[in-house]
Amino acid sequence: MAVKNPQFEINLRVNDNVRSAGYGKYYPKAVEKKTISLRGLTKHMQEHHSIYGRDIIEGVITKMAGCITELISQGNPVKIDGLGTFVPTVESVKDGISKSEILDGKWNAALYVKAIHIRFRPEGSGEDDITSRNFKNQCALTTYGVEEKVDLTPEESDPKKKIIIKRVTPLEGWIKDQKQSN
Repeated sequence: MAVKNPQFEINLRVNDNVRSAGYGKYYPKAVEKKTISLRGLTKHMQEHHSIYGRDIIEGVITKMAGCITELISQGNPVKIDGLGTFVPTVESVKDGISKSEILDGKWNAALYVKAIHIRFRPEGSGEDDITSRNFKNQCALTTYGVEEKVDLTPEESDPKKKIIIKRVTPLEGWIKDQKQSN
């Protein structure tokens, strides 16, 4: 089945952090789209003329996800050729532990390990190179609009009571509005 929307949509968003060197400048931001579920992924794969039905594909992916989680929980990085490697990393508590405390037998992994993260390293070699800069070349970039924060309660001084929404204006319309207001 043909891809219905092959574009990678970008919005422009103003940097409103007054302490930033980029304050007031506009930066690209990926348009937030709907997350594709496992069912959606399997349907998509089936539509690519797979010889397997959606139920078989879903079963294999479900089993794969469980096995990847199990292997990572044992400290094993898992590489999926053409995609990348899932790697377990450890986040320690802020202060760490001193050498003398370790020698005194005070080391306890449950106390000093704050979290175990699963990091993803994209495939980075040959035709399968999908590292950040190379992956950009596989995307058909298109700019949709300008994303702005709109304060619906400008009279409110308490930040906790303010109502702020996100508004996206198509780029051409935004440019026209900006030129008219100047």
